[in-house]
Amino acid sequence: MFYRDGILFRSDLLAIPGVCHGFSTREGGVSEHPHTRSMNLGHGLGDSAETVCRNADIFAGAVSGGVCDSRSVVITSQIHSAKVRHLTAENSGEGTILPVGESCDGFVTDCPGVMPIVRTADCTPILLAGTTAEGKPVIGAVHAGWKGSAAGIAAVAVRYMTELGALTDSIRAAIGAHIDVCCYEVGADMVEQVAAYRDAAFAARFCTPRGKNAAGEEKFTADLTGMNLFHLESCGVPAHHVDISPDCTMCNPTLFHSHRATGGKRGTMGAGIVILPENT
Repeated sequence: MFYRDGILFRSDLLAIPGVCHGFSTREGGVSEHPHTRSMNLGHGLGDSAETVCRNADIFAGAVSGGVCDSRSVVITSQIHSAKVRHLTAENSGEGTILPVGESCDGFVTDCPGVMPIVRTADCTPILLAGTTAEGKPVIGAVHAGWKGSAAGIAAVAVRYMTELGALTDSIRAAIGAHIDVCCYEVGADMVEQVAAYRDAAFAARFCTPRGKNAAGEEKFTADLTGMNLFHLESCGVPAHHVDISPDCTMCNPTLFHSHRATGGKRGTMGAGIVILPENT
């Protein structure tokens, strides 16, 4: 179940010893522009680099109970792909105090003190945590837009976690707030593209006809939650190991940054997860 904890949302399903996580909202940061106020973790949206770094400090501290700051964070350019990177201690600070690293849409790590953060403003944030046979944590963070959701980036992240030793039956996933089926209207062209990533049956299952618009064009609603749950289950993560936020970002743009609700004039939220160092 998702619950509010200060400026964050957390999932009790990810309550694994030694692991901290959180999903940000628009609240708790230092951004002052009306469209980014007040927690914005995205560069190039109106805030200075210093402001974004300060927000990263605040968010990382909230996630970790004050243990981490922007020196622990890894943020990169997201490219709407199914590409996942393995992070080590050398990556800490990328995108905040260090230059941005290789572009991707997901991270996995078993390294304590490294906090991968994915950023969203309608796309789907997914945090994952599992353990090895020895009980050591392995974590992941995924940005899943419709392309990544269709291509199965969540399953790619799970596979990378198992390559680091995580047992598949130990892996839990939390799907944070994103644009839901109530608001995510798409055209027939996108349905065709979703089918190209998987197949026509997949597209028909998760893109439901909604009728025609005033121009006579067929419209559909896309189910990003369903796409990601499908891929997680297909790689061995059962549905009862997946927690799903009940919130739609477009329905509540005062609490969440929403690209569609604001016509693109917005900030970005963050979803971060970290294995705490043993001496904390």
